[in-house]
Amino acid sequence: MEIYFLILVLSVVQSLFGVGLLLFGTPILLLMGHEYTEVLMYLLPASISISLGQVRDFRNVKLNQNYRLQFLIFCIPILLLGIFTATKFDLKFEIRLFIVGMLIFSFFVRTFSTLRAQVEHSIQKNIPFVLFVMGLVHGLSNMGGSILGPMASSLYDDKNKILASVSLDYALMAMIQFIYLVVFQGVPLKSVHVFCALTAIVVRFFLGKRVFQFTTERNYQRLLNGFILMNALVLGVGIF
Repeated sequence: MEIYFLILVLSVVQSLFGVGLLLFGTPILLLMGHEYTEVLMYLLPASISISLGQVRDFRNVKLNQNYRLQFLIFCIPILLLGIFTATKFDLKFEIRLFIVGMLIFSFFVRTFSTLRAQVEHSIQKNIPFVLFVMGLVHGLSNMGGSILGPMASSLYDDKNKILASVSLDYALMAMIQFIYLVVFQGVPLKSVHVFCALTAIVVRFFLGKRVFQFTTERNYQRLLNGFILMNALVLGVGIF
């Protein structure tokens, strides 16, 4: 029951920011004692359903096609390597520790404008390397969203383009993870996983989209920062 409640809450978050179910759900469920593969099977169908809905909503938004090609070349292969490593070796403690570090870094980047400007400038100059790191991070920990958000905001100024970029990348990465687990690892798809996806779809349609429409830009940033910091603190306490 707590998993459904978590998906319900985080579906609203992902409806707002384009990321959330994997970014925040992974550390929370790991802290609750679930295995990493089990966590993926709960969260991936829900995340995919929301991301595909956002891709459909923003399908007419034009994005830099060169970026898409770089995403496929530099992100996807290393994503697969990260998934393989995370599912073959017991890295639960290391994954949690890494996620805490990524959450704290993401919070400081979003909080301090000078640091954010430096990070965004560095991202713009090193897109292939950033995509490589994002793929590895997402494959190992489900935390690629902590890099994807700042990267998208450094490439685009328009809010719709940012969400269009984030949702498409997130959908592709999550679908690849899901296919790898089900087809190549033989992890069974259960009715509970389908129900998680249906829960996410319903929450986004009836609540998430409306919350997004009525959230101001300033409150939008504050909400995301607060959620990132809260997750870092909760997971950090769980580790130490």
